Amino acid sequence: MTRLRVLWVVVALLTLRAVLVATSAHASSLELYGFGPRAIAMGNASEAISDDYYAVYENPANLVLAKHIHFGFGTDLILNRFGIDRTGGQPEWPSRLPQDNYLMHMGVSTPLPGWLQDRAALAVAFHLPISGPTRLDSLDYRIPQLPVYDTLGDRLALVFGVSVRPLPWMTLGASGQVLTALSGRSDIALSPLDHRVDSKSLQVNLSTEVFPILGVTVLPRDDVRLALVWRGKSEVRYALPLNVNVEQVGMMTFAVAGVGLWLPDTLAAAGSWQTGKWLWTGGLAWQRWSELPPLAPTVTLSLDNAQLVQPGGTKADILYAHNQPVPMGAQDIVVPRAGVEWRPHPQLALRTGVQYRPTPLPKADGVANYLDSPATTATFGAGITLDDPLSLTRKPLQVDVGLGWTSLMRRTVLKADPFDPVGGTSVYGDSWHLAVALHHDF
Repeated sequence: MTRLRVLWVVVALLTLRAVLVATSAHASSLELYGFGPRAIAMGNASEAISDDYYAVYENPANLVLAKHIHFGFGTDLILNRFGIDRTGGQPEWPSRLPQDNYLMHMGVSTPLPGWLQDRAALAVAFHLPISGPTRLDSLDYRIPQLPVYDTLGDRLALVFGVSVRPLPWMTLGASGQVLTALSGRSDIALSPLDHRVDSKSLQVNLSTEVFPILGVTVLPRDDVRLALVWRGKSEVRYALPLNVNVEQVGMMTFAVAGVGLWLPDTLAAAGSWQTGKWLWTGGLAWQRWSELPPLAPTVTLSLDNAQLVQPGGTKADILYAHNQPVPMGAQDIVVPRAGVEWRPHPQLALRTGVQYRPTPLPKADGVANYLDSPATTATFGAGITLDDPLSLTRKPLQVDVGLGWTSLMRRTVLKADPFDPVGGTSVYGDSWHLAVALHHDF
């Protein structure tokens, strides 16, 4: 009986460890709203028009179209005002709503000198949360949640890219998005009867992975651009096993593994047309959400009887538990986008746009409660060119502001099982995204 009590104490501690070291996946504000105030203000239809360091993520082929060294920095504020109404259910499964996010970004792009002038360019940019650390929150699939919007800004993105112009009417570009995978193990020797830890060790591995972004831009005329961009699937995988050698019993293994910070393969086609004071742009983005892996972590717990077996006996598990992943059932979607920019004055640009995102997630009428619904985003913004007040340079300063309002269509779902512990759900709400940035050419 003493050993049994000690065993359950160890199990409870391991379970507590799993709760404290929570893990999960989510989308990215870059993919949902765009990178930078101009992209945000024009409905995220920026693959054809971006040509400074923002292009390193939006379309690296456009980097070579910029004629000067360009530097900028800015900040983003995302205010989520979503709601989840419940029909019945039990309080042990409270809803999880996305939190507000505060982010900053910075980048630089430069054409190469000499004979590569106007033929090649480089850029680097990063985008990171300033309200807290990057985190992976993988919640139990029974908790009502909005995984597409949850912890949107908590992704540290470092992107570097290169662009070349092999022909006067064509540019090519490639970027790499750098993320870090987490793995490791912990080994502990435990003497429960003596209340003693004999040995302990911890190993953590952070492996860098680079995910590709490829782009091509065709310029049939000086006032027209046609762009095609592919952003490869990106993700962060984690695996955290804990091995405990329980004296006079056997080996206990507790492992948590999964994937987080997941974004689908995206193929975006866009075009732009400059006519007088007006710039028109639009496009479609196909997103391969059908490959979305299970978001809840995989947990395995086992305890064998290696030290209880007599010589010649067979070792076996006296305790084993493993959760089965719940398929997401997501589907591919096509996201239309459009934007327009008007320059009533050489130092002022006014912008607006719209984006419609169908939901990739199925109705949450089964055991899982991953919630989402179609979303429409209306955007506005402005760009103001300022002369250098200190006369330190002949190049002006540029201040850009972008504001996006995303409205989530109410989606009500009743459970197929009338005795489901969570009950029916109805998701709705809004999200506001404000971005401000300061730019300068050298």
